[in-house]
Amino acid sequence: MRAGVLGVVDGSFEMVDSYAETVTEGGRELDRRLEIDRVFSLPSGGMAFQGRAAAERLTSSRDAAIEDDGITVTEGTDVTTEFTEFVGVPGEFVAVGSGAGAFAFDLVGAETNTSIERATIDLEGVLGDHDAATPWRVGVSGDGDGGVNGTFHGADLRASRDLPALLDGATLTQLGLAYGYDDDEEVKMTASRSGYVEVYQPASYDAEAFLEYVRDEVLDHVQ
Repeated sequence: MRAGVLGVVDGSFEMVDSYAETVTEGGRELDRRLEIDRVFSLPSGGMAFQGRAAAERLTSSRDAAIEDDGITVTEGTDVTTEFTEFVGVPGEFVAVGSGAGAFAFDLVGAETNTSIERATIDLEGVLGDHDAATPWRVGVSGDGDGGVNGTFHGADLRASRDLPALLDGATLTQLGLAYGYDDDEEVKMTASRSGYVEVYQPASYDAEAFLEYVRDEVLDHVQ
Protein backbone atom coordinates (compact mmCIF):
# COMPACT_ATOMS: atom_id res chain seq x y z
CA MET A 1 0.00 0.00 0.00
CA ARG A 2 1.60 3.27 -1.10
CA ALA A 3 -1.41 5.57 -1.22
CA GLY A 4 -4.23 6.54 1.09
CA VAL A 5 -6.37 9.15 2.76
CA LEU A 6 -4.92 10.17 6.11
CA GLY A 7 -6.77 10.35 9.40
CA VAL A 8 -5.13 12.01 12.40
CA VAL A 9 -5.48 10.43 15.85
CA ASP A 10 -6.72 12.59 18.72
CA GLY A 11 -5.66 10.61 21.76
CA SER A 12 -3.15 7.84 22.26
CA PHE A 13 -2.99 4.08 21.96
CA GLU A 14 -0.19 1.54 21.67
CA MET A 15 -2.03 -1.21 19.83
CA VAL A 16 -5.28 -1.91 18.01
CA ASP A 17 -7.12 -5.22 17.91
CA SER A 18 -9.81 -6.65 15.66
CA TYR A 19 -13.22 -5.24 16.46
CA ALA A 20 -16.86 -5.84 15.53
CA GLU A 21 -20.07 -4.03 16.30
CA THR A 22 -23.70 -3.93 15.25
CA VAL A 23 -25.56 -0.65 14.81
CA THR A 24 -29.24 -0.01 14.16
CA GLU A 25 -30.27 2.28 11.34
CA GLY A 26 -33.71 2.66 9.86
CA GLY A 27 -34.93 -0.20 11.99
CA ARG A 28 -32.35 -2.61 10.54
CA GLU A 29 -29.26 -4.07 12.17
CA LEU A 30 -26.03 -3.39 10.31
CA ASP A 31 -22.68 -5.06 10.98
CA ARG A 32 -19.29 -3.35 10.96
CA ARG A 33 -16.00 -5.16 11.39
CA LEU A 34 -12.31 -4.30 11.71
CA GLU A 35 -9.66 -6.97 11.17
CA ILE A 36 -5.99 -6.49 11.99
CA ASP A 37 -3.98 -8.67 9.63
CA ARG A 38 -0.46 -7.68 10.58
CA VAL A 39 1.49 -5.82 13.26
CA PHE A 40 5.05 -4.91 12.31
CA SER A 41 8.03 -2.73 13.15
CA LEU A 42 9.02 0.31 11.12
CA PRO A 43 12.64 0.62 9.98
CA SER A 44 13.09 3.77 12.06
CA GLY A 45 11.53 2.15 15.12
CA GLY A 46 8.04 1.95 16.52
CA MET A 47 5.12 -0.27 15.67
CA ALA A 48 2.63 -0.15 12.82
CA PHE A 49 -0.44 -2.12 11.81
CA GLN A 50 -2.24 -3.18 8.66
CA GLY A 51 -5.72 -4.53 8.16
CA ARG A 52 -9.13 -4.46 6.51
CA ALA A 53 -12.50 -3.02 7.41
CA ALA A 54 -16.04 -3.59 6.16
CA ALA A 55 -19.31 -1.89 7.03
CA GLU A 56 -22.89 -2.51 5.97
CA ARG A 57 -24.80 0.55 4.78
CA LEU A 58 -28.38 1.29 3.81
CA THR A 59 -28.65 2.53 0.25
CA SER A 60 -31.68 3.65 -1.71
CA SER A 61 -32.67 1.51 -4.67
CA ARG A 62 -34.93 2.17 -7.63
CA ASP A 63 -36.15 -0.57 -9.96
CA ALA A 64 -38.15 -0.06 -13.13
CA ALA A 65 -40.25 -2.59 -15.01
CA ILE A 66 -42.15 -2.39 -18.28
CA GLU A 67 -45.66 -3.76 -18.01
CA ASP A 68 -48.67 -3.88 -20.32
CA ASP A 69 -50.15 -0.72 -18.89
CA GLY A 70 -46.89 1.27 -18.66
CA ILE A 71 -43.73 1.62 -16.61
CA THR A 72 -43.71 0.73 -12.94
CA VAL A 73 -41.02 2.21 -10.66
CA THR A 74 -40.42 0.65 -7.25
CA GLU A 75 -38.29 2.37 -4.64
CA GLY A 76 -36.73 0.54 -1.73
CA THR A 77 -33.72 0.19 0.54
CA ASP A 78 -30.88 -2.28 0.11
CA VAL A 79 -28.00 -3.26 2.36
CA THR A 80 -24.59 -2.88 0.72
CA THR A 81 -21.14 -3.56 2.17
CA GLU A 82 -18.29 -1.08 1.91
CA PHE A 83 -14.71 -2.34 2.17
CA THR A 84 -11.30 -0.77 2.62
CA GLU A 85 -7.73 -1.67 3.46
CA PHE A 86 -5.79 0.47 5.91
CA VAL A 87 -2.40 0.95 7.54
CA GLY A 88 -1.43 3.08 10.50
CA VAL A 89 0.93 4.04 13.27
CA PRO A 90 -0.53 3.74 16.80
CA GLY A 91 -1.41 7.08 18.33
CA GLU A 92 -0.38 9.02 15.22
CA PHE A 93 -2.34 8.43 12.01
CA VAL A 94 -4.26 5.92 9.91
CA ALA A 95 -4.36 5.76 6.11
CA VAL A 96 -7.33 4.19 4.29
CA GLY A 97 -7.46 3.20 0.63
CA SER A 98 -9.79 6.02 -0.46
CA GLY A 99 -12.19 8.61 0.85
CA ALA A 100 -14.97 6.02 0.78
CA GLY A 101 -13.00 4.01 3.33
CA ALA A 102 -13.01 6.78 5.94
CA PHE A 103 -15.55 4.74 7.94
CA ALA A 104 -12.54 2.72 9.16
CA PHE A 105 -11.44 5.79 11.14
CA ASP A 106 -14.55 5.39 13.30
CA LEU A 107 -13.88 1.68 13.85
CA VAL A 108 -10.24 2.15 14.83
CA GLY A 109 -11.31 5.02 17.07
CA ALA A 110 -14.02 2.92 18.72
CA GLU A 111 -11.60 0.07 19.41
CA THR A 112 -8.89 2.34 20.81
CA ASN A 113 -11.13 4.89 22.58
CA THR A 114 -9.75 7.73 20.46
CA SER A 115 -11.06 10.09 17.80
CA ILE A 116 -9.68 9.94 14.26
CA GLU A 117 -10.50 12.77 11.87
CA ARG A 118 -9.72 13.04 8.18
CA ALA A 119 -6.63 15.16 7.70
CA THR A 120 -6.23 18.47 5.91
CA ILE A 121 -2.76 18.86 4.42
CA ASP A 122 -1.03 22.24 4.29
CA LEU A 123 0.33 21.87 0.75
CA GLU A 124 1.95 25.29 0.85
CA GLY A 125 4.03 23.99 3.75
CA VAL A 126 4.98 20.83 1.86
CA LEU A 127 6.06 22.89 -1.16
CA GLY A 128 7.98 25.32 1.04
CA ASP A 129 9.98 22.46 2.54
CA HIS A 130 11.12 21.37 -0.92
CA ASP A 131 12.40 24.43 -2.76
CA ALA A 132 14.58 22.28 -5.01
CA ALA A 133 11.83 19.78 -5.90
CA THR A 134 10.35 19.52 -9.38
CA PRO A 135 6.62 20.33 -9.27
CA TRP A 136 4.81 18.26 -11.91
CA ARG A 137 1.22 18.84 -10.72
CA VAL A 138 -0.38 21.90 -9.15
CA GLY A 139 -4.06 22.37 -8.39
CA VAL A 140 -5.15 25.85 -7.38
CA SER A 141 -8.33 27.53 -6.25
CA GLY A 142 -8.20 31.30 -6.59
CA ASP A 143 -10.17 33.95 -4.77
CA GLY A 144 -12.31 36.54 -6.53
CA ASP A 145 -13.37 36.95 -10.13
CA GLY A 146 -9.79 37.08 -11.39
CA GLY A 147 -8.57 34.07 -9.44
CA VAL A 148 -7.04 31.12 -11.24
CA ASN A 149 -8.78 27.77 -10.82
CA GLY A 150 -7.66 24.45 -12.24
CA THR A 151 -5.10 21.68 -12.21
CA PHE A 152 -1.88 22.00 -14.19
CA HIS A 153 0.48 19.20 -15.25
CA GLY A 154 3.93 19.23 -16.78
CA ALA A 155 7.38 17.72 -16.59
CA ASP A 156 8.52 20.77 -14.59
CA LEU A 157 5.98 23.49 -13.88
CA ARG A 158 8.70 25.83 -12.70
CA ALA A 159 10.00 25.83 -16.28
CA SER A 160 6.75 25.62 -18.26
CA ARG A 161 4.52 27.87 -16.14
CA ASP A 162 4.79 31.06 -14.14
CA LEU A 163 4.42 29.14 -10.89
CA PRO A 164 4.57 32.16 -8.53
CA ALA A 165 1.76 33.79 -10.53
CA LEU A 166 -0.37 30.64 -10.33
CA LEU A 167 0.08 30.49 -6.57
CA ASP A 168 -0.36 34.21 -5.92
CA GLY A 169 -3.58 34.70 -3.97
CA ALA A 170 -4.65 31.09 -4.55
CA THR A 171 -5.03 28.04 -2.34
CA LEU A 172 -3.14 24.90 -3.28
CA THR A 173 -5.59 22.00 -3.60
CA GLN A 174 -3.26 19.45 -5.24
CA LEU A 175 0.51 19.11 -5.39
CA GLY A 176 2.80 16.70 -7.17
CA LEU A 177 6.55 16.76 -6.54
CA ALA A 178 9.62 14.82 -7.64
CA TYR A 179 12.73 15.09 -5.48
CA GLY A 180 15.53 13.21 -3.81
CA TYR A 181 14.55 11.49 -0.56
CA ASP A 182 16.07 8.82 1.68
CA ASP A 183 19.72 8.81 0.57
CA ASP A 184 18.80 10.71 -2.62
CA GLU A 185 16.37 8.06 -3.85
CA GLU A 186 14.07 9.81 -6.32
CA VAL A 187 10.49 10.04 -5.08
CA LYS A 188 7.53 11.10 -7.20
CA MET A 189 4.52 11.86 -5.07
CA THR A 190 1.21 13.66 -5.07
CA ALA A 191 -1.03 14.95 -2.31
CA SER A 192 -4.32 16.75 -1.97
CA ARG A 193 -5.46 19.26 0.62
CA SER A 194 -8.26 16.84 1.52
CA GLY A 195 -5.81 14.32 2.96
CA TYR A 196 -4.82 12.01 0.08
CA VAL A 197 -1.15 11.04 -0.34
CA GLU A 198 0.30 8.76 -3.00
CA VAL A 199 3.87 7.73 -3.81
CA TYR A 200 4.09 6.88 -7.53
CA GLN A 201 7.79 6.12 -7.54
CA PRO A 202 9.60 4.07 -6.44
CA ALA A 203 7.05 1.45 -7.46
CA SER A 204 8.64 -0.90 -4.93
CA TYR A 205 7.22 1.06 -1.99
CA ASP A 206 5.37 -1.16 0.50
CA ALA A 207 3.34 -0.31 3.60
CA GLU A 208 6.46 0.16 5.73
CA ALA A 209 8.05 2.60 3.27
CA PHE A 210 4.80 4.52 2.78
CA LEU A 211 4.25 4.98 6.51
CA GLU A 212 7.84 6.13 6.99
CA TYR A 213 7.43 8.61 4.14
CA VAL A 214 4.24 10.07 5.59
CA ARG A 215 5.85 10.42 9.02
CA ASP A 216 8.97 12.07 7.60
CA GLU A 217 7.54 14.31 4.90
CA VAL A 218 3.81 14.93 5.42
CA LEU A 219 2.77 14.57 9.05
CA ASP A 220 4.26 17.91 10.14
CA HIS A 221 1.96 19.60 7.61
CA VAL A 222 -1.25 17.86 8.64
CA GLN A 223 -4.03 19.82 10.31
